[in-house]
Amino acid sequence: MAVGVKLALFAAGFALIHSPQILQAQGIPQTWTTNKYEPPRGIGSANRVEGGATRSAGGNCPVVGKPLTALMPSDRFGTTVAAYPSFFVYLPASPDPSTPLPVDFVLEDSEGNLVYQSQFRTNGKSGIITLNLPHDVSLSPLAVGEDYRWTFSILCPPEDERSNDLVVEGWVRRVAIAPTLETQLAQASPTKKVELYAEAQLWQDTLAQLVELRRNYPSDSEVANQWVNLLNAAGLSNLVGESLASQNTPVDVPLSSVQP
Repeated sequence: MAVGVKLALFAAGFALIHSPQILQAQGIPQTWTTNKYEPPRGIGSANRVEGGATRSAGGNCPVVGKPLTALMPSDRFGTTVAAYPSFFVYLPASPDPSTPLPVDFVLEDSEGNLVYQSQFRTNGKSGIITLNLPHDVSLSPLAVGEDYRWTFSILCPPEDERSNDLVVEGWVRRVAIAPTLETQLAQASPTKKVELYAEAQLWQDTLAQLVELRRNYPSDSEVANQWVNLLNAAGLSNLVGESLASQNTPVDVPLSSVQP
């Protein structure tokens, strides 16, 4: 990778929008959709949201900036080969960074059973945060072929009135990794891995690999292009210029954590 070559993200986005063949050449589709996916019925149906949009019944949550957004394609579904995948959310800023609002991350199986829950406080700044499931013996890995629903909420005051919360949600399914893909990944460069994951329609893994590259090589032009391509494909172009939170996520130091 040509580290140190600076490229403005928005300039890259403009160029790529006008050069769709570049999108195809990098293995990232122009539009990321999973045509065969139908989310399980009967779980969270009263609280459905469109795309990565924010749901709030109260509408009085004091946040600043762009809406709370799940980094998911418009169908809100992503696949992964990871036993403990990562999830990504754009978090707006708190009006007073000295007293940031608490947030809540929940993972459930397709029957609505709790798999993992964590509540924590952020630093109050806006940006894209990473939510890591802990690699802990008390938390079983995601089952291959199973669907899981995850939600991320900003707990708006009063905290005992959850209808005021800002909430986004998504679905994830762990799939078995194809032997050919496993071999290719073992031999691939970091940026090539992004393309391989994208070609296999593994949203969670494509995004996780690219977020790691963006942190490690913030000025690399190829990584910047892939970042613009992927977010454009998922309808998240408004988040291209948003900062990434540090590698150490607040999930590691929760206010409370629940595992069944």
